[in-house]
Amino acid sequence: MRHYKFSSAAIALCMIACFTMGSVPSVSASPPTLVPVTITAVFDFSTFPDVTGTFTTSGALTISGASTMHVELNYNGTTAHCVVTLIAPNGNIIIHQQCQFATSPPKGRWEIVSGTGAYANLNGNGSLTMPPNTEAMTGFIYLH
Repeated sequence: MRHYKFSSAAIALCMIACFTMGSVPSVSASPPTLVPVTITAVFDFSTFPDVTGTFTTSGALTISGASTMHVELNYNGTTAHCVVTLIAPNGNIIIHQQCQFATSPPKGRWEIVSGTGAYANLNGNGSLTMPPNTEAMTGFIYLH
């Protein structure tokens, strides 16, 4: 009988604990604010696949400076993976691009994958078109 009372008390305490925990409001982070950004980089492709140029931004970022890009084409040249480095006064921004050349102008996607200095925690992504000698990126910067 004593064992039965102990088991009943333990079950009752567990049920109370479960219902109590269920009523605690959960804390969730608010979603990031999306701020439009345009990044335009112009390159000299005479040193392909490692090219240099300049960039300007507008919207969420208003910076300009030098830029580099390493281009890796697939085996038949229809797609490419590019790594763009924007060299700004307060740090660098590293962008990965996935590009396809089946359209005119070519197009793709971009994503900020890392940064240094003032841009160490920067996040963003978007779409991209590639008119001659230009990487025209539009998208969003995520402010937390």
